[in-house]
Amino acid sequence: MTMNAIFYVFAAVLYLSAAYGIYKTLQHSEPQSSFWIRPVICAGLLIQAYLIFEALFIHGVPHFGMALALSITMFTCTLILLVESLFSKIGAMLVFVLPLSAACMILPIILPGSELGPETATFAFRMHLLLAILAYSLMTMALLQALLLAASRNQIKSKDIVAKKEGRVSLLENMPSLVQMENLLFRLIWIGFILLTIAIGFGAFYSQEIHGQAFRFDHKTVATCMAWVIFGILLLGHHFYGWRGKFAARWVVIGFCVLMAAYIGIRFVFEIVK
Repeated sequence: MTMNAIFYVFAAVLYLSAAYGIYKTLQHSEPQSSFWIRPVICAGLLIQAYLIFEALFIHGVPHFGMALALSITMFTCTLILLVESLFSKIGAMLVFVLPLSAACMILPIILPGSELGPETATFAFRMHLLLAILAYSLMTMALLQALLLAASRNQIKSKDIVAKKEGRVSLLENMPSLVQMENLLFRLIWIGFILLTIAIGFGAFYSQEIHGQAFRFDHKTVATCMAWVIFGILLLGHHFYGWRGKFAARWVVIGFCVLMAAYIGIRFVFEIVK
């Protein structure tokens, strides 16, 4: 096993340990705080940040693949949630996110990806790549937030929130209020939409520079533009018509699936199916 592989596994173990620690603290009516959890998550993030930086910037050209894209996505989600947990009860979401982060730490060992080629070593391409992944990460967070928001609404409607067993409570009871969760959901979508817009701009500039055509009619471009339109309509609908709840959650799920198909699905075909 190479040194990098050891780092990947070690970071995954740190994330899983922290997830278990958070889960245990939330099994009480008044959640207990464990001083060791945040330092453990920070250690995992530092290791993951180094591995991402090495893959993208240390080599002459970016070294990239589906697994690394997922790893960066979950890195961003974990970092945002860790910061948000300092100000609200949103840290309970880490119970769901950290195991996914751990799984994505193992993927680069199995699917290391490849060098993208010398033409990708330009500023425009690297900015496009970085901003696109950050946008994907925020939309991933928005998807998780939408699903948890829907689950919280269903729990309140079914009146299960008061049901307790042997002093244990539902994880959803330790989430913020529905209003706070909904505000966070649309903040994530707004920031992700802005980043996606800028990423599309850098991608168009890079394509014009390399291919002489700003927007090429291929699967990635079409799917990305479709996702941009879907999230744009959702934001307009929320602002002017008050779209929220399950209706808004459906738009988030559809937009997320289209956005992921723009890159992750295509990379999956090339790296695994072929």
